[in-house]
Amino acid sequence: MDVAVKIANSIRARSLRRRLFRSQLEDNDSEYEDLLLFCHVRWLSRGSFLERFLNLLPEIIAFLDTLGEKYEQLEDPVWVKKLTFLTDFMGDYNLLNLQLQGKGKNIIELLGSVNAFKAKLKLFASQLKTQNFKYFPYLEKHIELTGECNIDMF
Repeated sequence: MDVAVKIANSIRARSLRRRLFRSQLEDNDSEYEDLLLFCHVRWLSRGSFLERFLNLLPEIIAFLDTLGEKYEQLEDPVWVKKLTFLTDFMGDYNLLNLQLQGKGKNIIELLGSVNAFKAKLKLFASQLKTQNFKYFPYLEKHIELTGECNIDMF
């Protein structure tokens, strides 16, 4: 995740780079207009940050190529696979965090959300062992694209 944060923040932090990247996204009729800025204070937005970064990965690689910058990790299928897994997991983790926020929630509701998440983790582990990627859409898409299904790292 550190590499993704470094790349996204380097694009967002420099105004010229940001304008160039946004115009590239506009020219390509991208679903998104910009990258999200990641900071550790807003760690609850990690899932959203990773999802957008992953969806914009081809555009990011093309943009960095035009600048003459190379990041080996972006071309490494193992690193990208780990990023897809982290994106899927952080999406579910963010849902738990949202369920735990807000006024008017009692301890029973909060405990129910935590216990449901624990059960989900067990389900995820069993699904991964059987190579069923129903709950990991980004990982499933990556495996379909690369044809490489080695998931021993998880």
